[in-house]
Amino acid sequence: MTNKDLTKLLSAALFIGGVVTILTGNTPALRRVHAYAEGPPAGVTGAPGEITCATSGCHTGTPNSGPGQFKIDAPRVYQPGATYQITVTHTTTDVSRRRWGFQLTALTAGNGKGGDIQRPNSLVQIFNDDGPGFNRQYIEHTINGTFAGTQGGGSWTFDWVAPSSDVGPITFYAAGNEANNDGTNTGDQIYTATAVSNPAGPALQPQITVVEAGKKHLFVTGNNFDIGAVILLNGNPVNTENDSATPSNFLTGLKVIKKGKIQPGEEVNIRVQNASGLASADFPYKRPAS
Repeated sequence: MTNKDLTKLLSAALFIGGVVTILTGNTPALRRVHAYAEGPPAGVTGAPGEITCATSGCHTGTPNSGPGQFKIDAPRVYQPGATYQITVTHTTTDVSRRRWGFQLTALTAGNGKGGDIQRPNSLVQIFNDDGPGFNRQYIEHTINGTFAGTQGGGSWTFDWVAPSSDVGPITFYAAGNEANNDGTNTGDQIYTATAVSNPAGPALQPQITVVEAGKKHLFVTGNNFDIGAVILLNGNPVNTENDSATPSNFLTGLKVIKKGKIQPGEEVNIRVQNASGLASADFPYKRPAS
C-alpha cells in the first residue's frame, strides 16, 4: 500500500469518525489530521455526487443561511489550453467570523475533471485523483490559508489551465466555511457557490463602427477587438493601446494625431487586426482640417 493510499484511508476514517473539520482547532487529534491533510477530505464541494461541509457531519447548519457572501470569480469563456486566474472569496459583516476555508473542484458537463488547477502559494493545496470515483481534482486552504483571527473575509487566488480542447462548459463548484475560530465544529457558517466557463466560439472578425478624434488620441470603436489588437493606417501598424475607460476592449485608443501620423485634412484607411491575424475591413477616415 502506497503512502498516498494510506493517507486516503486515514483521512476517510477520521472523516467518518467526525473528527475532521474544515477549519481545525488545536486538540492533539486535530493536529494529527493536519499532518495528513491540513484541511477537509476531498468531495465536500457540493458538486454532483458530493456532499458539503454542513452535511458531512463535520459542521452543522444550513448552507447559505448566514449573512456572509461566498463567490467564485472565473472566466465566463475559455480558450483551450489558456491559463486563467480563479479567485474564491468570503465576505461578511459578521464580526464573530474569525477563520476561513474552502474547497473547489472544476468539472465538465459529464462530471469529469475539467482542466488543471495549479498551486501558486502556501495558502492552498491540491489533491489529484480524489473524490467520487477518485478521478477529480480539488484545491483547498492550508493551515496558513485559514487567516486565523482575521475579520471581514478571506480570499484565495490560483491558476486554472483550461482543457486542451473544447469540452463544453466547465462548472466550478466550491463550499466554504466562515468559522468562529473556537476550535469546535459548531457555530460555523457554511456556504456554497458555482461558476460556469463556456468555451469560446469561433473567432469573430473585428468590426469598426466609429472613428473620432480627441485632443491627443484617435478613438476607434467597434466589436470583436481582442487583447493585443493593433490599428493599421493604410496597411501599416501604428502604436496602439487599449482605452482605460473600456476594459471590455470594445474601444481602442490610438496616439497618432500629435505625432503627425495623420495630417490635417488627410484621409486614411483604418483597419483593426487581432493578435490571431484576423482583421476588419478598411474604414475610411479623414482628419478634420483644423
